[in-house]
Amino acid sequence: MKFSAPKKILAGAAGVALIASGATVAFAKNGPEAEGLSHDVDGNTIDSHRLTLDKDFVHVADVQGTFTFNQEGVTPNDELFNVFGAALTSMCSKPSVEMLDNGEGVANYYVNVGGNIEKNFTVNVSEMKEAEQQALMGCSCATGKPFGQAAVVGVPLESVISMANLEEGVNTVTAYGADGFGQALPLQYALDKKALLVYEVNGEALKSTDGSAVQLWLPETVARYFTRNIVNIELTREAEEPAVQQMDPQFRNKIDIQNTSEGCVFKAGYDITFEGVADDCGSPITAIEFSFDDGATWTSCATEGATADKWVNWQFTTSFAEAGNYNLSVRAKTADGVVSPLEATLEFEVIE
Repeated sequence: MKFSAPKKILAGAAGVALIASGATVAFAKNGPEAEGLSHDVDGNTIDSHRLTLDKDFVHVADVQGTFTFNQEGVTPNDELFNVFGAALTSMCSKPSVEMLDNGEGVANYYVNVGGNIEKNFTVNVSEMKEAEQQALMGCSCATGKPFGQAAVVGVPLESVISMANLEEGVNTVTAYGADGFGQALPLQYALDKKALLVYEVNGEALKSTDGSAVQLWLPETVARYFTRNIVNIELTREAEEPAVQQMDPQFRNKIDIQNTSEGCVFKAGYDITFEGVADDCGSPITAIEFSFDDGATWTSCATEGATADKWVNWQFTTSFAEAGNYNLSVRAKTADGVVSPLEATLEFEVIE
């Protein structure tokens, strides 16, 4: 799977669409006010809100257009290399050298397995071809924007665990990287999520200068659990199963406009296509909503069939007859009724 959802493109030429439309066509219809503008999470009330605009814009109510979406597309490895240096732990702990096909490092896929099992052993996961799987999977930190999706190849963690004779009561699995980092997970959670021990990302075999090149990827799970350079997997019996960190409520239902650039100028009457991504890391996106009048009205576009394990790559095409400065606000809705806590916005100009 080599299609890459564009991250940034030229949009300065008058009359040129920001991005070409995709497949899976549906028509936008003005929907009722979204539910979940305020929601309670762990005793905290999270309000959906937008940035206050200080400029004068042309306001257009109930803008109609053509809406498309898919859950395809991958983030190029050089971009994953950069964004994985944005946080403090695990997959985000440092720029991911193994994401770059730079000829350096070694393709080492050996992992030691130990803990409360009958006998410790070592396995080369890349040699388990009968168990090999491919998956398109999103990866997102607990805060910030949705930032990554990749086509990965690896072996299910379950296949490795099945090789171990577990002692009674084993309930926890921890993958340790070469730097000693390890984040404990409930064993059943990792199995239910179909965690993968990955050795290929976007068609490139991973290499490493520090331990093995194997990475742990889990659908619908924040990136702190995406351990890199795995050298040891420990299966242990704990008095209490570890809790699983969830998405920060203030960053749930992330929405982003990705085809932005300086000087967005378009000709009146010409089609303009906006593109972006939405992701909630656990609850499916059910609609993308657009406003061109600072939230007074919203055009709601259903994303029927979207699943929670991958982001929604959306496109919205419309045109404007009147010259002036415009502002687009975008938000998303999830299956559990949550609306994007912070909308994405884009300013652009229409000329005669």
